[in-house]
Amino acid sequence: MSSIKFAVVLGVLGALALASCGGSTSKDTGALQTIDAPATIKVTSPAFVDGAALPRANTCDGTGGPPTIRWISIPSAAKTVAVVVDDPDAPRGTFLHWLVIGLPPRPGSVPSTAAGVSELDNTGGTRGWTPPCPPTGATHHYRFTVYALRDYVCADNGDASNGPGCSAPSSVQALPQIRDTAIARGVLVGTYRR
Repeated sequence: MSSIKFAVVLGVLGALALASCGGSTSKDTGALQTIDAPATIKVTSPAFVDGAALPRANTCDGTGGPPTIRWISIPSAAKTVAVVVDDPDAPRGTFLHWLVIGLPPRPGSVPSTAAGVSELDNTGGTRGWTPPCPPTGATHHYRFTVYALRDYVCADNGDASNGPGCSAPSSVQALPQIRDTAIARGVLVGTYRR
């Protein structure tokens, strides 16, 4: 086997190994639950109320688009806002469904078309929203958490700027930055059972 073919085979095997593990974001998402930032942000959705079922349309059993999430009460010291949606009931550990960074530090919503907003990679291996698709029989809880941050979330690639123009990071780089710079948070929980 030529060295090029061998390198390609190794690359494919490595990608398959990462995919079978559910991605490396799962363990990092759980660490966000230790954030000691005050829960002063009010998070709502026109699609569901806190503790209620997510609409079927926002899951893998429907069209799979993300629900609209809104927030108010962002502290004046915030430079930016991030939204993290995860499922702590996933069989292989917390599953990251959606990670949005670069949101303006004011009342807002996602999905967002604001300049500078980035949707990062999720545990499913795609960018943006991965719709809930839990195994049959158990109710899963989906936490839509909004974080007000005292600093921007940037790639750890040597950018001279750690500001609104910096490069977007991977989720693995972003989650610790969110944890370390959160000054306020708010959560809205939706459930889904198949």
